[in-house]
Amino acid sequence: MAVRAEALPSPPPDLRETWRVLMRRKVLMLVPWSAAVLGGATLAFLLKPIYFSGVTLLLERPQALSGALGGMVSAIGPEQQAEVMREQVQSSLFLRSVITASGVKSDPATRAWALRHADKVPGLSPDERVEAFLVDYLRDNINVRRGRGNVFQIIVGDYTAERARRLAEAVANEFVIASKAAQLEAVRATQEFSIEQQQVYKRKLDESEQRLEAFRRETISSSMTGSSVNEGNMARARTLLDQTGLDLDEQRQRVAQLHDQFGGKVRENDPALLTSPQTNELTGQLVGLERQLATAMLLADPNSDNGAGARQGIARKVAELERQFTANAAMALPGASSEARDLMVRYRLAQADLQAKEARRNYLSGQVSAYQSRAVMSPDRDLDLQRLNQEVESNRSFYNSFLEQSSAAQIAEAFENAKVSGRFVVLEPANLPRSPGKPNRPMLVLLSLVMGGVIGVGLVLVVEQHDQSVKNADEVENLLGLPVLGAVPRVEELRRARRSRGAPGGGAGAPPRDPGMLQRLKVESPLGLEFRRVYLKLARTRGRSLPGTLLVTSSTRGEGKTTTSACLGITFARELKGKVLLVDFDLRSPALHRSLGLPGSSWGTAHILRQQKFDERLVRATVLPNLDFLGAGKSERPASELIDTEAVEWFIQEARARYPLVLIDSAPNLAVPDPLILGRAVEGVVYVIKAGTTMRKAAEFGVKVQREARDNILGVLMNDAGEVLPRYYGYHDAYGDASEAAAGEA
Repeated sequence: MAVRAEALPSPPPDLRETWRVLMRRKVLMLVPWSAAVLGGATLAFLLKPIYFSGVTLLLERPQALSGALGGMVSAIGPEQQAEVMREQVQSSLFLRSVITASGVKSDPATRAWALRHADKVPGLSPDERVEAFLVDYLRDNINVRRGRGNVFQIIVGDYTAERARRLAEAVANEFVIASKAAQLEAVRATQEFSIEQQQVYKRKLDESEQRLEAFRRETISSSMTGSSVNEGNMARARTLLDQTGLDLDEQRQRVAQLHDQFGGKVRENDPALLTSPQTNELTGQLVGLERQLATAMLLADPNSDNGAGARQGIARKVAELERQFTANAAMALPGASSEARDLMVRYRLAQADLQAKEARRNYLSGQVSAYQSRAVMSPDRDLDLQRLNQEVESNRSFYNSFLEQSSAAQIAEAFENAKVSGRFVVLEPANLPRSPGKPNRPMLVLLSLVMGGVIGVGLVLVVEQHDQSVKNADEVENLLGLPVLGAVPRVEELRRARRSRGAPGGGAGAPPRDPGMLQRLKVESPLGLEFRRVYLKLARTRGRSLPGTLLVTSSTRGEGKTTTSACLGITFARELKGKVLLVDFDLRSPALHRSLGLPGSSWGTAHILRQQKFDERLVRATVLPNLDFLGAGKSERPASELIDTEAVEWFIQEARARYPLVLIDSAPNLAVPDPLILGRAVEGVVYVIKAGTTMRKAAEFGVKVQREARDNILGVLMNDAGEVLPRYYGYHDAYGDASEAAAGEA
């Protein structure tokens, strides 16, 4: 079964590496940092000081209204009171009162300051301009804060301490005056409100009582004019309703049968000619008798026959109606046969009987429905009655409360106590500020220091994140596919070598020449130990011994290849038993003699290449017995004419015949093609990269073109490794150095 690999926790951030990055880009970090600190300090001392004066007020709560009015007219809370006060200090009318009460409008200094900063509006007098400016100014400089409970604090800010105190005192006094005026207004408003609401609820009480009385009358009327159907005869009423329905169906069939007998004997409109006022009256009477019969059958005892009288009346009316139809048929249709007239009479009687039975059925149905509706609506009527009673009692309660509130005794008490509305009392008067509250200069400087540091560090981290330079050995090996022979730290020896490059040449009054790497590269120094490690790697590179000819080059200038060549030459001379020739082949910009601490010379490699004669007199000995140096020299012919394949191969052959190891320092291979020509002739190439400076693209392309000339690059040597690589690449505290030895002795 496959086992899932647990995700490794991310390593903690390396603070030492971050510190090295910041130190390497300290200029980029210090520029915005210094600008922010300078700007903050300048702002802190240029801003005008602002003084703050405060007044503490206590709001005395109003007297609660009596009865149910307390819940209707409740006092506002402290938060709402604070919002009201904040809105009040934004009011132009309130602020004009503050300006007038404080007297700042007539102060000469304040007046001149206001006229100097006020907008010039056509048509406004100087007094109006001053007042408009001060109103806008106070809107932004008065602050209302709520303390604990009913305590409020008024804070006023101004450019002068005395004016801030006067304005704060005036604002507090205006709040006190406004609260006193509000007391009397609240008393009057309470009385007016009570009287007004008393009238409103009196009208509501009368209306609710009228609705209750109308409902009761309706209930009584409904019970008196109820239907003939009740709980006792409900079943009989349903039976009679069903029976009447069957009678109606039979009667409709009879009317239809008689109509079908018309044939050619009777026309469709002929039966209507039998109608007359007398027949309509008799039909109406017949309908009434049917209703009486239905009522008698509902109210009668099931074992008795109370409907006999109604049935007899119906029989008489039917007979009278038949005679009238017969008479009307004889007068209206004298030409019709007796059989046709008899058919029309029977048809019209059947229609009248059908109409009477429908009236009986409708009556019975209405009585049953009325009973059912009354039975369903009975609970709703009780609820309506209860609701109306509650409404009457509620309106009566409010009416009595307002009647009590508007009584003369309570209004007099409200005037006497003056506590109907809240009243402000000054707890702490306005103070005279002794020092400005703004700007807080130490805080501004501290904030600018912090913000500048954040901006500077952030800028460095952003630039570092987008930096395309090569930074570590793993990146070099993955990018170039070459081993890292060594990581040279930035130590004091290299710093002195870089500083000495700009020193003037020898002369009578010149200072002593810098001894160069020949004197500074100690065997037990961190730099010497690192180059000895490079030597040991080169001695067994790819399973073979140390090459007899080595070329040192880089992608661009400034990557430390010349110093690297000098250090390699010195190390090889110390480690090998044979002689080592160090050659400066950078004919365009020779600098190897300065790295070694040797004086410059006009004779050297250029003359040998031009004369095609290896003159050993041009080779200079050094303080090391096994190290000889051949400088670049000078020539009138350009370097591109001197350095070609035949000349280089001849030179390498001549030098190799005289020295077991020849180490050549050349120009960068992306600048000129000299290293490509030299690379074909030597046995191995050491490529130099400066950590944190050499771009990835430049390193990758430089190695590519060098390999295209000849694939003999032995590895990469990284300079300035201690600036960007992790701690184990640095040698600031080397093993066995002087500080450690002193600590051991202690």
